[in-house]
Amino acid sequence: MSEGLVKSAARVMAIFECFEDVKRPLTISELVRLMGVPQSSMSALMKSLLAQGFVDYDTRSRAYTPSVRVGLLGNWLMGGPQNQDNLLTMLQDLNATTGDTVILGVLNGVEAQYIHVVNSYQRLRFQLRPGMLRPMFRTAIGLVLASQRDDAEIGRMIRRVNTETERPEDAIQEVEVMARIQEVRENGYIITANLATPGAGVVATLLKNGPSSRPLAIGIGAPHPRIVSGKEFLVESLTLAVSKFASGRSSAQAA
Repeated sequence: MSEGLVKSAARVMAIFECFEDVKRPLTISELVRLMGVPQSSMSALMKSLLAQGFVDYDTRSRAYTPSVRVGLLGNWLMGGPQNQDNLLTMLQDLNATTGDTVILGVLNGVEAQYIHVVNSYQRLRFQLRPGMLRPMFRTAIGLVLASQRDDAEIGRMIRRVNTETERPEDAIQEVEVMARIQEVRENGYIITANLATPGAGVVATLLKNGPSSRPLAIGIGAPHPRIVSGKEFLVESLTLAVSKFASGRSSAQAA
């Protein structure tokens, strides 16, 4: 390694260069082989990147992929968002329209991860930070993304979560989860309250035709009373924004 380089920083950048070279998900063993580093070191690095939302992890293939958050980091270098066919523009516009916190999330294992957040500018607000992990079945974002899986897989994920739960009273009730999943499938969105954060609520839906190969969900978070009083407005604003974004992406891809 070149003199003056911090080993862990250089390895992180080399990891992303590996993904750029192969342009596909990679497992720990593949990264170890490509980079020639100890498996223990690679596992620790990937665990850290996963916790911060810089990579996605597929439990089925046990492979990692750079997350949408990585792609968003350099957006400002290209002059910032310029049109409706831009994810950041849509998130920022939705925040400006509603005045509330806008969340972009993905599944990482059995947790929902907020990979980009535009926080509310109101005094009483739902404050979040990018990279936060939440139990997937206790968040609107997680429930929306779980609805894309088949029932058998959802059942396996619930059992896995319950196996890792320390207190029996915190166990997930499969009947309740499946009722919420069905609500998402029927309505195209879900409204939750007091799940991951007491006093807060979220309206969430699937981000169709998004920039990632992995499903993404988008939500609007606010204090629960504001979710209740503004339910129709928030649902309409969210679904309209997602619809316009998907249409813009389709038009651009067809051009």
